[in-house]
Amino acid sequence: MTMMDLAHHIIAVAHENDIPVTNLQLQKVMFFSLKDALNDDLLTRRVVEETYDQPFLVWRYGPVEKKVYERYRIFGSDSISEPNEEHPEFSRLNEVIIRLLREDPFKLVDKSHDENFWKRNQNKINGWRSNVAYSLYNVRTGTE
Repeated sequence: MTMMDLAHHIIAVAHENDIPVTNLQLQKVMFFSLKDALNDDLLTRRVVEETYDQPFLVWRYGPVEKKVYERYRIFGSDSISEPNEEHPEFSRLNEVIIRLLREDPFKLVDKSHDENFWKRNQNKINGWRSNVAYSLYNVRTGTE
């Protein structure tokens, strides 16, 4: 499993539940569902570590996994229409994913900005991006 697999799973869950998902929203749902997976033991540590093959980076609108962002940026602010398949390894996240998909994406952005790790590193953002990477510890705790 990879971060791209997690993204595909989230998109598939969104489509299955008739919930639109934008690239911005996908990034925040990925971040907070992985955070919940770590804090609530929804996935094994091994699955989380294997999945986290590309780190989230500190960007202007909160944490972003760059390869997933680049893959889906063609949709701009429109909903991602590309079909995807769910991955059974992530099925324990489905309730969390659906809850997060139903939240206003900009509330999720604000929530990500409330985390100490983002606050302490926002000054390293140049334009819209930085290369400051989140470790799994940073994702789980929101701190350094």
